[in-house]
Amino acid sequence: MLIDTSVLIAYFEPADATHQVAAVLIDEFVRTGRNAAIVSPITVMEVLVRPLRVQPASAQHVHDFLTHWPNLTLLSTDLHIAQEAASLRATYHLKAPDALIVATGIVAQVGHLMTNDADWTKKLAQLKSRIEVTTLRPYA
Repeated sequence: MLIDTSVLIAYFEPADATHQVAAVLIDEFVRTGRNAAIVSPITVMEVLVRPLRVQPASAQHVHDFLTHWPNLTLLSTDLHIAQEAASLRATYHLKAPDALIVATGIVAQVGHLMTNDADWTKKLAQLKSRIEVTTLRPYA
């Protein structure tokens, strides 16, 4: 599965309404190997912004999580991902960061994009055969 930024933000923020669902996903599904997960460099960038602004020392905790969590892989943006992202932008008018995140999942051939962003379902409806969008909110 592809983990979107919003899921990791919920995971690291106990006050978030979907924190418990994100915790089950990350702690019980990914960590145990039930479901391997990937994240894009865009997600890494986005999830590190707040800790770096608010409390730079906490960014190390997030960095350690992203680099050492079992069954969680950070994929690099390479030519294949960039080409897929360009195609997504050209065809579906996605913003560059969104296109790179989705392209990462498509190139990695994941089945599901896990997110808290309900707009992804509409944005990616035409790509349903390539990647299924699952939002956490209905499970919170």
